[in-house]
Amino acid sequence: MPEESATRLVNFLEKQAGEYLRGAIHYSEDEYVSLYMRDDVDDLYSPEEMEELVEYYRQENEGQAAEEPFNLGHNHCTVNFFDDAILFHFTQGTELGTVITLEPEAGRDIVGFITNCLKQLHYNSPQDISRAPTWLDN
Repeated sequence: MPEESATRLVNFLEKQAGEYLRGAIHYSEDEYVSLYMRDDVDDLYSPEEMEELVEYYRQENEGQAAEEPFNLGHNHCTVNFFDDAILFHFTQGTELGTVITLEPEAGRDIVGFITNCLKQLHYNSPQDISRAPTWLDN
């Protein structure tokens, strides 16, 4: 992700999530970049653990790209609620993705947050969301 796009995304996330933003990473097929990582969250993970996390989501991305169950269309985001974080995995094609984590307290307006993130990723980054849903323009 180009630096300008990454900066716009982080600024957007800081505005949307405020103090609840924990971290954001963007990955491709062979590398990843930490776009934002709050200091206390960064201290929790070694570089090896971060690489494991990214590899996990690369594999999940491959599975999501292959599956379109029940004729519902493309899966744009998975959300996982953990004890200590809400994790959003946005797939951007078969080899790109963005993982964003928030504090659990941020979960009040999840659908609005996901929609706004999709708009940000689709319209303000160099890669398109394949088969963007028509409701994204609303």
